[in-house]
Amino acid sequence: MNVDAVPLAPSRFRPRDLLRTAWLGLASRPQRTALASLGVAIGIASLTALTGTAASNRAHLLAELDRRGANLAVVAPAAGPDDTLVPLPQTAPQTTRRVDGVADVGVFETAPEDIHVYRTDVVPQTETNGVRVAVARPDALRAIEGELASGRWFDDATRGLPVAVLGRTAADRLGLTRPGDRIWIGGQWYGVLGILESAGLATDVDASAILGDHWVRDTFEGATIGDISAMYVRAEPGQLSQVTDLLASAASPGSAFVSVHTLTELAGVRGTAEDSLSALGVALAAIALLVGAVGIANTMVVTVLERRGEIGLRRSLGARPAQIAAQFVTEAAALALVGGVTGLGLGAAAASVVALAAGQPVIVPIETVAASPVIAALVGAAAGLCPALRAARLSPTLALRAS
Repeated sequence: MNVDAVPLAPSRFRPRDLLRTAWLGLASRPQRTALASLGVAIGIASLTALTGTAASNRAHLLAELDRRGANLAVVAPAAGPDDTLVPLPQTAPQTTRRVDGVADVGVFETAPEDIHVYRTDVVPQTETNGVRVAVARPDALRAIEGELASGRWFDDATRGLPVAVLGRTAADRLGLTRPGDRIWIGGQWYGVLGILESAGLATDVDASAILGDHWVRDTFEGATIGDISAMYVRAEPGQLSQVTDLLASAASPGSAFVSVHTLTELAGVRGTAEDSLSALGVALAAIALLVGAVGIANTMVVTVLERRGEIGLRRSLGARPAQIAAQFVTEAAALALVGGVTGLGLGAAAASVVALAAGQPVIVPIETVAASPVIAALVGAAAGLCPALRAARLSPTLALRAS
């Protein structure tokens, strides 16, 4: 009878048996299992903490750049063939808001001509301190992401009263530090309603005494009173370049006399910072995973050496090389999975503490939370593959003799 022609009996080593055997291998050595899982946990905790901290830093930096104007565009009338400004239609704010990627639109109207701002009515008319008059609708502050140092901004009640909100630079030049004082504008007194913090790169706002739009329309006369002098358009984060090309046609369809100005240098800095921080996060994550993989591989190599007797006995009883390899790969994946879940919790807590201590938003990327245990198991399986194949190749006789 030809022995080689005898077919092998089908394997009875079911997946349930594989998992049970792998679990017994881990449970029988609790100290080594705990130490190996701890190594993986430290790697995954480092991965989570580093990516979370990098994401928090990235969000904080990008938000600060956006606040300073990195995602801000200014839409204004442009000069026509006769060198006079062609006004924007009054519907421009509504049509601009409909553009995909536009987060907010704030409107400034044309200021009355030949009026200046003084600290008191006895200051010589030539001493204007470079403070200009601006006219704003209530939505303007939100669009430029301005903040109040003190006092209030215009609302439906105050936009029709003789009050002014001072930009940071204007307040400093006039020597004012708090609302409630009076200033002299265009031959009459105005109360100071509020004082703004610096508006970043919106320097025109910083150097202005801002009046309410209803008050100016009701008080002053002129052909341009009520016209839109500028629209500050804030784009969604990272969407400024896509939005800019659509603003002119959205603000005044069919007109060629629309000026769109962006702070291109700051927008470029934003893009560079975003790309650099994203690359840094990926690099740190790769290093953390590599450290975890080396720890698992080292543990599994030692495990194979320690368990040669067990491997030889199982081979002698009929276990196939593929079954031996599958057992050790499963053990490595289980070690990594336990460590991954533990490390995820530790890393998320560490990232939260660091972000709160730095006054930054707490951000742990959801993809990190979802992927960390899976990545840990896959990395563990890959790291355990080489030791597992080594165990599978052991001769039963030599394994039993070396044990």
